Amino acid sequence: MASYLLHGLWLPVSGLSLWIEQVEGHKIVLPSAVPDGAFPEAVEALLKKKSFRNRARVSLRTPKGKDVSLMVPMAMFAPEEAVSALAGLSILDDGNAAASPQQRESIAPDLFWLIRAYRGLRAFVRAGRVTIRLSYQAGEWYPMWQLASGLGERGWLGEMIAAAPGILSINNRSLSEDLAEELTHWIAYVELRHLTQAARPYPWHDFAQALLTTSPVKRGRAQLLRGLNEWKDSITSVDLQLVFIVEEPPKDEDPGQSAWPIRVQVRSGTDSPQPIRLDSLDRASVERLREDRRKAIAIAPVLGESQLPVDPDAGDWDVYLRTDSLVSFIGADAAALKAAGFTVMLPKAWAQMETKAKLETREVRDPAEGSTKAHLGMDKLVEYDWHMSVGDIELSDEEMQQLVESKSGLIRLRGDWVMADTQSISKISEYMEELAQTANKRAKKELERLAAAAEMARQLEQPGWQELVADVEKRRQEFNDGQIEQVSVAELRELALTSMAQEPIEFTGSTWQMALLGGMSTQAPERIELPETIHAELREYQRRGVDWLYWMSRNNIGAVLADDMGLGKTLQLLSLVAVEKTRAEAAGPTLIIAPTSVVGNWAREAKKFVPDFRVLVQHGSDRLRGKQLVDEAAKMDLVITSYGTAGRDFAVLGQVEWDRVVLDEAQAIKNAATRSSKAVRSLPSRHRVALTGTPVENRLSEMRSILDFCNPGVLGSASFFRNHFAKAIEREGSEVMSERLRQLTAPFILRRLKTDPSIIDDLPEKSEQIVTVSMTEEQAALYKALVDDVQKTLNEKHGIARRGLVLASLTRIKQICNHPAHYLGDGSAVTIKGRHRSGKVKELMRIVDGAVESNERLLIFTQYRAFGSILQPYLSQQLGREIPFLHGGVTKNKRDQMVEDFQSPDGPPAMILSLKAGGTGLNLTAANIVVHMDRWWNPAVENQATDRAFRIGQQRNVQVYKMITAGTLEESIQDILDGKTQLAGAVVGEGEGWLTELDPEQLAQLMSYKESD
Repeated sequence: MASYLLHGLWLPVSGLSLWIEQVEGHKIVLPSAVPDGAFPEAVEALLKKKSFRNRARVSLRTPKGKDVSLMVPMAMFAPEEAVSALAGLSILDDGNAAASPQQRESIAPDLFWLIRAYRGLRAFVRAGRVTIRLSYQAGEWYPMWQLASGLGERGWLGEMIAAAPGILSINNRSLSEDLAEELTHWIAYVELRHLTQAARPYPWHDFAQALLTTSPVKRGRAQLLRGLNEWKDSITSVDLQLVFIVEEPPKDEDPGQSAWPIRVQVRSGTDSPQPIRLDSLDRASVERLREDRRKAIAIAPVLGESQLPVDPDAGDWDVYLRTDSLVSFIGADAAALKAAGFTVMLPKAWAQMETKAKLETREVRDPAEGSTKAHLGMDKLVEYDWHMSVGDIELSDEEMQQLVESKSGLIRLRGDWVMADTQSISKISEYMEELAQTANKRAKKELERLAAAAEMARQLEQPGWQELVADVEKRRQEFNDGQIEQVSVAELRELALTSMAQEPIEFTGSTWQMALLGGMSTQAPERIELPETIHAELREYQRRGVDWLYWMSRNNIGAVLADDMGLGKTLQLLSLVAVEKTRAEAAGPTLIIAPTSVVGNWAREAKKFVPDFRVLVQHGSDRLRGKQLVDEAAKMDLVITSYGTAGRDFAVLGQVEWDRVVLDEAQAIKNAATRSSKAVRSLPSRHRVALTGTPVENRLSEMRSILDFCNPGVLGSASFFRNHFAKAIEREGSEVMSERLRQLTAPFILRRLKTDPSIIDDLPEKSEQIVTVSMTEEQAALYKALVDDVQKTLNEKHGIARRGLVLASLTRIKQICNHPAHYLGDGSAVTIKGRHRSGKVKELMRIVDGAVESNERLLIFTQYRAFGSILQPYLSQQLGREIPFLHGGVTKNKRDQMVEDFQSPDGPPAMILSLKAGGTGLNLTAANIVVHMDRWWNPAVENQATDRAFRIGQQRNVQVYKMITAGTLEESIQDILDGKTQLAGAVVGEGEGWLTELDPEQLAQLMSYKESD
């Protein structure tokens, strides 16, 4: 047994202090009283370097248990010395030091504890498990290292403090903080000391220098302190978290008596949660966790006290709940805890239990209409059965009821506890209730009708009236028992629309029923034989189009034929009418409503492909009116009119019993609020068809408007569609909602692209080129003067006035880019002394000259009739031949003549067209060069115009030129669309409306003239 003991203390402010006890008599002595060899050599060498002149008051307990306070002579070590001293003493803890057993026993437990604390902290420092703090000392702020606040560090510190000899904690109430802060800092200081001594190519940052040398910071102290504290708080909030883990009770327990454990555990960062053992955590950690627990109990009181006996091996704060309380905890408290930032973990298997609904449908016949007649299309009656599944388990009726009645979604299913998605359950329950009410109303109405028919048969004593009465009684009993579950496909479609927007339902049944309910798209079910009255050889994709249109017609389902421009939509529609005429299935005439520019084209196509058709062109001042129109239309196969005429004559047209109403270029009704759109929607017919090459030009609402004409309500109301589909797809780019919408619309839209080789493989190629031209000096001067004036005015305008100014300015900019005479409107010449005044016109003439040399013809598009009027006489003079200009003011007969002349072998070399009047419906395949003089910035509109030449019948490759002017707004917009530049905060849409939403600085940036180097 050792005769002398070397004690160690870590005192506030002083740090490491050593003192010596003589065991016999328990006296405090100086090193001079200790014989040589009593301590290990490392200790004796350390003690020889220090005097024991310093004294400190120490609280001690005598062997008899008496507490005393004495002034004790000590060897005190400055911080850096303390680290060196503990490093030298740490070899005594290795077991390999050169010391006898008696010498090792001379190291008191308190000093051994300090040595082990040093070794543990040094391991954390070397592992980088430290952070930074600011310490205020003598009026200065010092950056210092401190132990990190992770669960591992806190747990180690808590265990060390719990195991500390009483003398250490009695004499230093802040022992835990001193170890984590002071001793940790000086260990890190010693470990990193070599960094300040090594040569560097550049000096340390002031803060890093202060931290490495334990010097005060020189500037930014308050801001630095605030920033460091925020940073440390963010680390602490991640490093120490309460976690609530719900565990399942044993499977053999009675569900009604089950004890559900909720483990209240703690984790650091992404480490695994650990049971809470308060005696193994440091004081600061315990206080932090207790505060978090108080907050959690305020949200979920059931966490405050266990309802059932706790397992002896459970954590200190674990609770056990009955099943009803657990259901309440999951249903309400868990979500509230998560919202407050706590982590709640449910059994892993529960998270995998996706709740789905499936609706199985079967076709039924209307018993009142006999066995030979069935409803068609959307009016077809179907029986349905609900099936719900949780995960891979399909539930029985009893289990479905149990799940629906479960508020939390927690049920015992075939021996296992499962958690279903409560939101899905709620929506599915709403669907089931809604469909049940619909079926109930239909069944009640049908029962009343059958009962009236049976009563009439009984009174008239018709044969078989007894069977009718008995059938009514049977159906009444089924109705009372809730066994009648029949609805129409249209009613199911409404449910499908809602489910696609919120909680999808899987529909099963016949292929076409599934398609109509949004489950899939499909081809027409059978090939239709074409009659000899069709004088054309249809391509395979056109045959499929006729098959599809015929199936949709026979099922009274509106159809959108959205083939690309030039793929023969007109021929397919005429073939459909011819098929139904041959089969005597048409119940009246077909009304074709088309843009004015193509009314004549429809008449020519009908005469060419179906010459035996009786055709009436209802257009122009000499058109039929009143009863004469009604009588004559009834005798026709086709009546062709324009949107403008339909808007004026809709009241009379509405008196004709149309079999079908067809909209050509149906994007004309993309705005459901216009007069023509309302007019065509008011016309009654058995069947509706929309023909369009661009079902969506700018917004999804346009497609909805067209589909709503064909099948009213098929995509819900405009507000429903906008809120549930358009916003998610257009603003948020939701691929999920985009795919759901595709499924909902696919059965009603047949879309084929001419660029798809499987559709058509004999079209020539089309190449597009952006042609950038330079301004003339005159254009540049006009442009800069305009932009300067606009920028001065822009800040003074607000709201609609500002938007109007932007759009008006855009028009004037385009006019300047086209030609100074277009902007000035002064009737001045295209050139002056043979020199071009416009870079665009100069480039146009280069293209025209090349086309003439190679015997090619051009279509020249402009948005502006005024610019076309400038180009027409100039081109006519340059080419020595009258160049036609097709615009909105040209009469129908004149348009038809223009098209016919241009298509003839000796037609003019070029045609000028306004984009709106000449951009749709025309067949101008004699041209294979297309020039867009000014841009609409809408690919759909520009492609429509291009497709006047790029369509069936074109034999040569088509070259498209799109002109923009260098250094102007035109080039800026093109750069944005090409991805060369970005505009922060701007949503760049198709068309020009997005420009009105830019702030003045962004507009100035786009408009400013950028002269070339």
